[in-house]
Amino acid sequence: MNPIAYLPIEIQVRELPSRLLIAAHLLGAGYAVVIGSHWSLVTGANQAALPAGAYLFKTVNRIQGDAMTLARANGHLPMATDEEVLIFTEDSGYTGAFSDVAAEACQLFFAQSPAHQDAVTRKFPHLAGKIRVTGNPRVDLLLPQNRAAFDTADARVADAQPYILFNTNYANINSIWNDSHGIAAAAQASGAFDGPDREAKIAMFNAITEWERVNFHAMTTLMDWAVRNITGLKVVVRPHPVERHRHWEKMLANVPNAQVILRSDPHPWITGSKLVVHTGCTTGLEAALLGAPALNLMPGDFPASGTILGAVNPTFRRWEDAAQAITDYFTKASGPLTGHEARTAAALQAHLPTYRDNAAARLIAAAIADTLRANGAAPGAFDFTLKSPLVEKPAHELRKQKYDAGAEEIQSGLGKAAMLAGVMLQASFENLGAGLFLVKPQ
Repeated sequence: MNPIAYLPIEIQVRELPSRLLIAAHLLGAGYAVVIGSHWSLVTGANQAALPAGAYLFKTVNRIQGDAMTLARANGHLPMATDEEVLIFTEDSGYTGAFSDVAAEACQLFFAQSPAHQDAVTRKFPHLAGKIRVTGNPRVDLLLPQNRAAFDTADARVADAQPYILFNTNYANINSIWNDSHGIAAAAQASGAFDGPDREAKIAMFNAITEWERVNFHAMTTLMDWAVRNITGLKVVVRPHPVERHRHWEKMLANVPNAQVILRSDPHPWITGSKLVVHTGCTTGLEAALLGAPALNLMPGDFPASGTILGAVNPTFRRWEDAAQAITDYFTKASGPLTGHEARTAAALQAHLPTYRDNAAARLIAAAIADTLRANGAAPGAFDFTLKSPLVEKPAHELRKQKYDAGAEEIQSGLGKAAMLAGVMLQASFENLGAGLFLVKPQ
């Protein structure tokens, strides 16, 4: 075992800053990191080529579980967070996509809260001693003392002012995989339908798809109302990274006060907006953590689990009620979009009890370091020698939409992360190819 941690990145705008923060803490503790393309780091040939170390996976579905199993077979220590459960409040949300294969392979799991830990333990009792409650490092970066360091300078934010932000999230019905059949195939591959309750899981997938259709109709109707009735404000649409952006571009092609923003850090757009509008999206929780006004238009409850969104954002079932609330907010500074700050703060504290501690990335890095040390990988000098050349395949265009960070962006982001971590960073930086970068403490 070597004193090194591997940090795969799949969706750059969501995962890279928090992984860089973990990397900074690890480097400060004397451990090296390899950070970069998820696809390069989980490829079997590359897992076999890389010196044995700790692997931090972003979630625990079957695809990730299969990669964990392979990592373990190649002598690595697979560990995981779960980036997909931030808004959930029930066991079904916390563990619905947690695959048996991931639970078997995972050596250490990082839960966002005690409730999350308890849910995972109930489903997988054998993981009881392998779970650490750390919080979520994405939340670290939303705290007032940290957020400015990773807010990407984006001239489009200033150019769009003033604006309402419509954040869309319709992965099933407006997917880059073209249609619901494509996303169903992806869900099948991820293990979403595995197990003896396969038919119930397929029924739930169909219910979520229908829930999205209803939300989509409500959102597009409200969006159409906004561009025709709100004066003095632009309408900015920010699709989820796995959505087809051309749908929104076509819809708004002839609307002069509207624009569609692609592949962008969400936080500057949230904080720069006069109001965030979403339908059951994690953006609503991020807006609440950032102290930005937000409106949740959700005609029906999410079928698979309860969420925190109704407690942290004013929520409306009908687009007409949402439109009236927007009108009252901008014309009278009154109505349901005002006066809920205390309720929101209490709900955040109950959902993420440690979020104000600013400690998630540090705790995850410390647990990785402790586990490496316990497996004979104490910090210090080591020889990073590949067992064979890394495999680099041409990136699929859809993958480029998710991740395309280069050396300059990684180095710059790591410098910012070191500042937040309180680490005096002295490190060497090497481009390994295949979208991967080795950073060693000196």
